[in-house]
Amino acid sequence: MVVQTGPAPTGADRASRGATPHGVLVVVGGLPGSGKTTLLRRLLAERSPGVVGLDSEDVAARVQAAGARLPYRLVRPLVHAWHRIRVLRVVSGPAPVVVLTDPWTRLWWRAAVLRAAQRAGRSVRLVLLNASQELAESGQTARGRAVPARSMRRHAIRWSSLLQTVTEPAGGAGTDPVTVVDRPGADRLTLADVLGEPAA
Repeated sequence: MVVQTGPAPTGADRASRGATPHGVLVVVGGLPGSGKTTLLRRLLAERSPGVVGLDSEDVAARVQAAGARLPYRLVRPLVHAWHRIRVLRVVSGPAPVVVLTDPWTRLWWRAAVLRAAQRAGRSVRLVLLNASQELAESGQTARGRAVPARSMRRHAIRWSSLLQTVTEPAGGAGTDPVTVVDRPGADRLTLADVLGEPAA
């Protein structure tokens, strides 16, 4: 299933900005464990110069590589804070295209990221990976790191509200293109699709 809302780039738009649009923020949102990191890595496998990927999994790996032997639940706040600082710095910077993975369920954080993107003159494209809570929890089990049950319930409630908002006819997405995909749809999605680039 793929649901697209918002204006799609036209041929004239593509020609006017070249093969790869600049000043773009792509947000890959979804429940923890839904497959965002897997999708990000696949999107970036085709990346062109200037495309920067941001994933909290990278930060977690760095913390563990630095020798932190504490349980992940204790270092999670550090990982999240480090990731958010890095996101705001990169989104505000000169990278032509930034691809960010994030649950995208916290209103205050969405506002902060979108404000940084607006100040940097970036257009925003949302890719919402719609996996069920059960599927996301199985993904957490597979990676060996589970979100606390109470936090997961909050994520799931906010995620459901977000999906309802962006898929309503009036659309809470504004002018930002939104693509809602399930796991099979994500397997077929390319960065060119998201950026609206012409086929090679």
